[in-house]
Amino acid sequence: MENGYGMLTGQGADQHQGIGARAYERNKTLFDNAAKDGGKIAYQSSGEARATESGENFARGFNAASNNKLANSTVTPADPAGTGEAAAFDKTPNTLYFHKSENPDGTEKTGEAKQRADDYQNFVENDAIIAGAEQTIAENEDVKTASHDLLSQIFTDDFLAKLADGTYAWYNTVDGTKGGEANCAPGADPSKDADACGAAKKKIASEYDAAMDLYNLYIIAADMENENTGSHTFDFNQYFQGEQADDAKLFAWALDAEDFYEKGPSYAGQDETYTIAQPLLDDFFSSIDERVNGGSTVATFRFAHAETMMPFAALLGLPGSTQQAAASTTDVYTYANNEWRGESVTPMAANVQWDVAVKSGNDPKTGRAYTPLVRMLYNEQEIAFRSECTPIADGSTWYKLTELKSCLASDHQTLGDDAHLTDDSTTQPGTGPNTGEGTSTTPNNNGAGTHQPSNTQANGTENELSRTGVAVTGVAGIMMLLALAGISLNLWKVRR
Repeated sequence: MENGYGMLTGQGADQHQGIGARAYERNKTLFDNAAKDGGKIAYQSSGEARATESGENFARGFNAASNNKLANSTVTPADPAGTGEAAAFDKTPNTLYFHKSENPDGTEKTGEAKQRADDYQNFVENDAIIAGAEQTIAENEDVKTASHDLLSQIFTDDFLAKLADGTYAWYNTVDGTKGGEANCAPGADPSKDADACGAAKKKIASEYDAAMDLYNLYIIAADMENENTGSHTFDFNQYFQGEQADDAKLFAWALDAEDFYEKGPSYAGQDETYTIAQPLLDDFFSSIDERVNGGSTVATFRFAHAETMMPFAALLGLPGSTQQAAASTTDVYTYANNEWRGESVTPMAANVQWDVAVKSGNDPKTGRAYTPLVRMLYNEQEIAFRSECTPIADGSTWYKLTELKSCLASDHQTLGDDAHLTDDSTTQPGTGPNTGEGTSTTPNNNGAGTHQPSNTQANGTENELSRTGVAVTGVAGIMMLLALAGISLNLWKVRR
């Protein structure tokens, strides 16, 4: 859209191009061999324009780093996300936009996918514990005071008094009234862009509502430096100086709490807020199975949203997403009693990557094909899977696929000793990173300010798996990635 409403920022584009380039470099041998052997790349998007645009920028970085070796070797999408660069992206809302029955393009989900989305929305909108916990936080005296003090820098006491007592309220419509004309971006065409208009049911009906919207502008601005130029300059930092700098932490907690309860681990005794992501996990496993069984797709790159990443992180039990709050409307989530933080669970361009290695031939002990081995990177840092999962060797971050299918199931059962790798070539796991080509795990600062294993790869003609001492010859590899779409130029999309 010409005015940028709902689209990717320049910083978001830069981040995804960098991730794409590093994805190629980290698994260079896999992709170079794929270019020679007819391997293909699959690109998927939730179908929302910003997610597709994020993917396009990832692909630009990936193709630039690889000298376009696989630029034209892409899986033909069943439902293309658009024309031009977007034509390579398959719209897969059932796995990447599973939280709503209406897809980004305006179509409706059907069958099990629709039922799952409807059940989820019904739960988060009507659950008494979620509603009560969020109300407790919104009515926290410190939060209420901070909201009033923040707005007092802009509005008169009389105006704020009428906002506080309910005299004033505004809906996201042209004139601010309930049922008013849809509030659409100037020059936008709602028939062509699902993000063209704001959700009319959203409203500002309290000082807290107004303060949170101003806080959202403040945190969005940090990721919009490229757009903060010329006649479009803005400065929201001015409202968060002095005492208001401390108040910002209260707003951060309130915003995190909403995401935590509705999209993350939420409260003990329920799993609806994160099992909504099960179709995505199933798709990860299905993609691996297809590749192992002779498929030509060597990488599947998926681009989605915080509403996708947060429940997926909780479902996988990623760092910071393992602890639930009490099933209480008063003993609520706080920074003091829970480690969940939006800034670490879903920072801008957050991503989860799985690398898979499969030793060619059959295991002489079983007569069957070797079990695929999997490792995970979270925001480009190699990490262990959840604590219930047993790696192939002590200190390793590689896991048998069979172990992951068991320990990531709802009952989190490990295979125990059977999860360990036994092979004639096995030696005792090293105490530090291997030094063979492509196996260093030394953190390496990259342009985005994050860490990643330096040139680690799960593929090649001969490669040692990091920290295992296990030689793997003739590997068939695959890479899986889920990336969070970059920031949108759209305040109303930030919060439900």
